Amino acid sequence: MKKTIILTIAALTAVSVQADFTGEGYYRVQNKRTERWASMVDDKGSIDAVGTTADLQAIKLQKDFNAVCSDPASIIYIEPHGNQYSISAQGTNIYEIIGHYLNLRETGTHNGHKLYYASGTYEGVEKYIGDGELLPYDLSYAVTSAKGELRKWMIHPMETEGDNFFGVLPTLESNGKHYATMHGDFPFATFSEGMKAYTVTAVGAGMALMQEVSGVVAKSTPVVFECSSDKPSDNRLEIGGEGKKAVGNKLKGAYFSSTENKAHLNFIRFDAETMRVLGICSDGSLGFITPDDLEYIPANTAFLPVEPGTPKELKCVSEAEYEAAVDGVINDSEALLDVYNVSGIVVLKKATKDQIRNLPSGIYIAGGKKFIIH
Repeated sequence: MKKTIILTIAALTAVSVQADFTGEGYYRVQNKRTERWASMVDDKGSIDAVGTTADLQAIKLQKDFNAVCSDPASIIYIEPHGNQYSISAQGTNIYEIIGHYLNLRETGTHNGHKLYYASGTYEGVEKYIGDGELLPYDLSYAVTSAKGELRKWMIHPMETEGDNFFGVLPTLESNGKHYATMHGDFPFATFSEGMKAYTVTAVGAGMALMQEVSGVVAKSTPVVFECSSDKPSDNRLEIGGEGKKAVGNKLKGAYFSSTENKAHLNFIRFDAETMRVLGICSDGSLGFITPDDLEYIPANTAFLPVEPGTPKELKCVSEAEYEAAVDGVINDSEALLDVYNVSGIVVLKKATKDQIRNLPSGIYIAGGKKFIIH
C-alpha cells in the first residue's frame, strides 16, 4: 500500500515545480489537458506485484474551482530535497510513508507555466501519473495508465488576494453571521474583513465555551469560523507562516471521509453519545448539536468530543456567559456543596467553587443539579 502512495503523491509533486514554483511552500496542482485540480481525499492505495498498475483513487481530480477554492484537501506543501521533492497533504508526508523522495521531469510549457511529468519507480518500473478521464466530467481520479497530455501537470502558488485563493465556505447561519468548521493540514490566518476563528476550550452546563484565536494558527488545528458572507471569495485565509498552537482546544478533526470504496474506507463514524457537531440549537443560537441523520464526520471538518450523558445541544457562548452559567449550576449560593459522581458516591464534601472546578473530567451532581467538568 505504501508503495502505491509514492505514485499517489508523486502526481502532486510533479506539478509543483512549474514556472510558478518558488521553493518550499503551499501550492495547488492542476492537470494541463483536463484543467482538473488535485485533492488528496484519503491516504490509502495499492500497487500490483510487478508495478504495472496502481490504485491512485486517493487523488481526486475536480474541475469546478468553486468547489476547489474551499477544499483543504487541494492544498499541498512542497519541500525540495536536492533535485528531488517531498510533499505533505492531509497529514501525510511522502518520506514518512515510503522512506524516499520523488523524481520530476520537465516537459515544456503551457500559458507561461512549466509542465512536468510526475513519476514513481517500483522494482525498476517507472510509472507516470495522469488524469484518468478525458471525457468532460467534473470528477476524475489519478491513474498510471494515462497517455500524452493527460500526464502533464501545472502548479499554482497559493494567493491570498489573487485567483488561486483559499476561502471558507460556511455551512450554516445564525443571527446574521455565517459559520463553518475546518480541519486542514496548513497554518493560516484570517484575512477577509469580518472573519474570526475560534476554538472550544470548555464544556459544561449545556454550553461550549468559544475562545477566539488570532495571528497565525498552527496547521492541523480544528477551528470554528465566523464569517460575514456565505461566499468563499469573501472569506479568504492567508495560508502559511509560523503557526501558533491553540492551547486547551477540545475540538477534534477529520481529514478524510471515504465511505464507499472498500479499498479506501477511511472515516470517523459519528457517535451521538460522545460527539457533537456545529449546528443550530432549538432556540436558533449557534451550538454543538446531535443531528438525527449524520452517519460520518465530513472530511476536513471539526467535531466536539463529549462525555456520555452530555446534553444534545451545547450553546456556543463567550467566557463571561460561560462563567456566569456554570456558577449558577455549581453554586447557586455561597454555601459549600457536597459533590457526587453519577453513581451517587460523594467525591467532595463541603466543596468550594474552586475545588469543584478542579475536579477531574466527568459528570457530577451538586445542589441537586448535574454538570460536566472537562
